[in-house]
Parts: sequence; structure tokens; C-alpha cells
Amino acid sequence: MDDVVKKADVEQPQTPSLVTDELDFTCEYSDNLPAILKELNISLAFTSYQAGRLMLIRSDGKKLDVNFKSFPRPMGLTASEDGITLGIFTQIINFQREDGLLEQIKQPLVKIEDDITAPRIKAKEQQQEQQPQGVSTPDKDSVELTPEQGEQMKQQRQKAQAYQEKLNAALDERVDACFITRSAHYSGMINIHDIDWGDEGLWAVNSSFSCLCTLDADSSFVPRWKPHFISELVPEDRCHLNGMTLKDGKPAYVTTFSKFDNAGMWRKGKSFDGTLMDVETNEILVDGLAMPHSPRWYNEQVYFCNSGYGLICSYHPETKQTETLFEVPGFTRGMDFYGPIMFAGLSKVRAADVTKPAPLSEKYDETFSGIWLFNLDEKGEQAEIGNIKFTGNVDQIYDIAVIPNSSFPELIEPSHPRMRNHFCHPKMQPLTS
Repeated sequence: MDDVVKKADVEQPQTPSLVTDELDFTCEYSDNLPAILKELNISLAFTSYQAGRLMLIRSDGKKLDVNFKSFPRPMGLTASEDGITLGIFTQIINFQREDGLLEQIKQPLVKIEDDITAPRIKAKEQQQEQQPQGVSTPDKDSVELTPEQGEQMKQQRQKAQAYQEKLNAALDERVDACFITRSAHYSGMINIHDIDWGDEGLWAVNSSFSCLCTLDADSSFVPRWKPHFISELVPEDRCHLNGMTLKDGKPAYVTTFSKFDNAGMWRKGKSFDGTLMDVETNEILVDGLAMPHSPRWYNEQVYFCNSGYGLICSYHPETKQTETLFEVPGFTRGMDFYGPIMFAGLSKVRAADVTKPAPLSEKYDETFSGIWLFNLDEKGEQAEIGNIKFTGNVDQIYDIAVIPNSSFPELIEPSHPRMRNHFCHPKMQPLTS
């Protein structure tokens, strides 16, 4: 592993809101990462529910760029060359790859009053349309401002104007892929965790109802499987079912924090009894795990995180043997692969409303948040080939996804003003008799 450390460029959010939490998104990374991502022509997406962001790690070959988008409680994430799917507080959102928009997003966005695709609006309506979220304009005839309030209002308006100009600005010339919001499903707060596309559509871990589910336009969700020790489908997060991986297009393995069948009891257990389970047989393969997460089927075995100990492990179905592969100074959660490289997420140990805290809190004086890279063809310390450490306020990472065939992608979220006139459609379809 290269010991040289660099700091990444951090892109400001492109969402139409002035509500900024003043969070620090800075990070450091090993010197070899920009070249690795650029040479493989990949980028990384990850979610941080604590920071309320979906973040993209992009490379131009010389340095990393971190771009982030605001979402309420972003969690499960999956990506392919064609699209990105994201689970948030009450929704699942699909972003379609539309590289035909690349030329358009690299041009300034026309103002709404000059946009022929926008409805004609009166001056007052136009003002309301352009008023950034979080900024109020008092009625001057009914409100008398103090000098301090007047100066504050002036600064607020200047900030709003600058923010609007930033939203309308051309996007980075280095962008080589565009993912734009295409659809959303409203599931309600099912405490969505891992998600992935299979033969029957999108599968999701529904932690609130302790089940795996698919989606249907007429329902919040369609329950499809639950652990044998869960007696009924109720929104009580009984065992904290959280992780899932598919094999051959079907759910194959899951992780749970416990075997409890009572509301929220997994928080109150006095010992660790997390599980890795086989979905098809509905049997427990490994138990006694500490807060396990992120099972992933790859290389004919199951990789998973024994998170409370900061371990990355594997389970071999043929031999039924569990092996500890890597030990790191962080709460392991989130995992994806590209060739022989594993990308694993680390989070800082945090105070939580559980009876027994993660053993990591006693093992390390300091834990880290970031993404660690391992070469699966190597063993021991030689396997670690690089890392990204967040040095600011990003303390928790939930999921990681590799975006293939793009080293510098851009994502247009639902609330971005570019959604107004960035169109994608097939050729004219003839009428059928």
C-alpha cells in the first residue's frame, strides 16, 4: 500500500436548497487511488444516512473528487452501467444513465423565465418559483426591520442569488456519464436496508417488518420471505434483518442482529447473537456474530462483515467454514467488488441505544470512517492496497456501489432545476390499430 496521502476535492451540493448543515466532507486518500479508479474506468458511490448524503468518488487520474447529493436517510444502494438505485427514508429512487445529456449538462442552465419549455409565469409567481428553499421575504408594508435584520436579509438574498447561479452553472467538463432521476416508488418508512435487482425486479431488506420484499405499484411493498423465528409481519424491527445478497437472480443469504421475535428486542440483548442465514433453506449458517452486515455473493462464496469486531469474513457453502480475511479499525459495513478488488466501508464507533456496545470501542482508541481497498489475490497486510479516510463530519457509511464504465459520473437528483428541461425519450412510436 502507498503511504503517501492526498486530500480530495470536495464538490458543493447541487440541490436547490439553502439549507446547509455546514458539514465538513473533507477526506484524505492514498496516493495510488486516482490512478486505480481511472485505469479501471470506475467510480464509487456510497451512502451516509448520518450525513444525509449520497456521495460519488470520482477520479481524473491525478486526484479524487468527492461529489455529494442530499437525501433523507440514504441507505441501500446498487449500481450498474445502466443505472443507480437508491433507498431513502420513504422511497426507492431509480436514476437512469443517459449519456446523451452530457453535452447539455456541460452548458449553463437557461433561466426559467427564458425557458421555452417552462410555463409562462407572472412576475409574482416567477419570484416564488425562484425563491430558494429556506429563504423568506417579509412584506415590507407590514414588517419593520432593524438595521441588523436588514443587513441579515441582504446577506441572505445575496447568498440565495449566488446559490441560484451555482445551480444554473455548467457542470464539470470532466464528467463522462450522466445519471438522471427517472422514477420513484413510495414505500413508507420500512427502514429499508440492502437492495438489489434480481429476476423478479428489485429486492429490498425491509427491516421494519423483518422480511425481504419486492415492490408493486399498488402496495407499499410485497413481503416475500422472513426468518423462521419471526412469527408475524408487523412494523416492529424484531431481529434487525439488515443484509442481503442475491445469487443467480434470487435472494440467497441474509444477516440479522439477533433471533428475537419481539419488538425492538435486538437493541436490548446482553450478548451478541447475530446470524448469517440461507434464504432458500431458511436455516442459520453462522451465529454469535456481532452486528453483522453486508453479505455479498462473489467468487463462489459469501463475504460478510462481522461489524462489531471490525472484521471482514467469508463463508464457504461447500465446506461450511467461516474465515476471517481482514481486520480493520472501524465498524465494517458496505461492500462491493471489481475484479480482484474489494471495496469495504468503515464507520466510526458511535454511541447507540443498544445494551451492549460494539467490541471495537474497547479494542481501538480511535476508529475511522472511509473506504478500504483489498486485493483478494493477496493475504494479510499485503492485501490492503489503499484507503479513503473521511476527516470531517462523515462518521457513518452504510452501503457502497461500484459504478462501472465511468470514472467521473454526475447524478441529477429529483429536486435539481435541470430536471425541468433535460428530456430523454425513444423515437416516435406508431399507433396500432
